[in-house]
Amino acid sequence: MGIDEMKRMLEDLNPGIYCHCIRTMEEAARLSERYGEDTEKARIAGLLHDCGKKMVRGNDNLTHSKTGAAMARDIFHVSDEDILNAIAYHTTGRENMSMLEKIIFIADKIEQGRKYKGVSRLRKASYEDIDRAIIMSIESTVEYVKMKNAELDDDSIKTLKFLKEAK
Repeated sequence: MGIDEMKRMLEDLNPGIYCHCIRTMEEAARLSERYGEDTEKARIAGLLHDCGKKMVRGNDNLTHSKTGAAMARDIFHVSDEDILNAIAYHTTGRENMSMLEKIIFIADKIEQGRKYKGVSRLRKASYEDIDRAIIMSIESTVEYVKMKNAELDDDSIKTLKFLKEAK
């Protein structure tokens, strides 16, 4: 299936996330050029990264990524494991992420529609040192989750620890 058909299907499936997914796809393409990753794979993963959002009920922001990977495989006929993993781990990250996984993780956080304190600094860091940008992003999430007295995802903590130890 070509990317144009994927766009049409995604817009029909969930028009509410379509513009965000397009901006994430565009950011992922720019990052893939910066880091020497396959641009077409980055575009597909960026486009489909949130395709599972409509299928997940309530505020479970973590489940949609795994649901999205399954949908990418079953509905959009994506068979590339790196693309599927990039979708599955774009919210929490994981230890030993591929470059494509890192690109989708950070592209989702810095796409041009994002407006939050520190996003400009994170955008700049993303093009200088992607691992440092991911660390910055997860540390910001940790602060936010603590402020909300919510429970932090174990995968995010493991990702943060792994990247810090690798530095």
